[in-house]
Amino acid sequence: MANNLLFNSDEPIGIIDNRMLSDQVSAFLVRELIFGRLQPGQRINEAELARQLGISRNPIREAIRRLEERGLLVAVPRKGTFVRTFLHSDIDEIFSFRVVVERFAVEQALPQMTDADIERIAGFVDAMVAAANANDEIALVENDLAFHLEICRLSKNRQTLHAFTNIQAEVQMLITMAERQFESQMAAAVDHWPVVEALRTRNPEKAMDAIRDHIRDSWRHLLEAYEREKPRSS
Repeated sequence: MANNLLFNSDEPIGIIDNRMLSDQVSAFLVRELIFGRLQPGQRINEAELARQLGISRNPIREAIRRLEERGLLVAVPRKGTFVRTFLHSDIDEIFSFRVVVERFAVEQALPQMTDADIERIAGFVDAMVAAANANDEIALVENDLAFHLEICRLSKNRQTLHAFTNIQAEVQMLITMAERQFESQMAAAVDHWPVVEALRTRNPEKAMDAIRDHIRDSWRHLLEAYEREKPRSS
């Protein structure tokens, strides 16, 4: 009988191991970016990463290449690879796009939402409040993103969900930055309750306005911080 196995099981399949490693490195770097442990403008040191993670530089290079393609890292010829910085125009583009996508997601999702769906969305806000009480910024940001992702998922429109997930890492980086501009983590968490209350009214216009106002609130906080921190011309 012919052997239908593509590979001899006694031999290591290095290419699969390498891809798995690069996936893990990509996920690691994204988390470092999202939670601010890699700062905008910071240079990515491949050798230091390899030493810290205890792996060769090949999967690290592959992971970096992927994040460059996603626009999270920027390669500068003869200088290296750096964490992207967000310009005023970047913030405006991403948040204006979010307003369009998430208002549309609410419009599509609300007629299909069950009471259980709305309470599940509310549960993410409860989790944010608990995270704020525990001073757990990571849990706060993760539940914030889950809140918005769930609304897009409930639209049951693959293109709406794709549009949101396509900018998900950038959104999560900006959510982290925006929440740090609120007067407290609790203020950032409770800023989501008006959206939940509007969803509970079952009024599409109220709900669409609430998600728009919520996104604009974070947008405003980010731009105020940008204006405070940008270099002043002499």
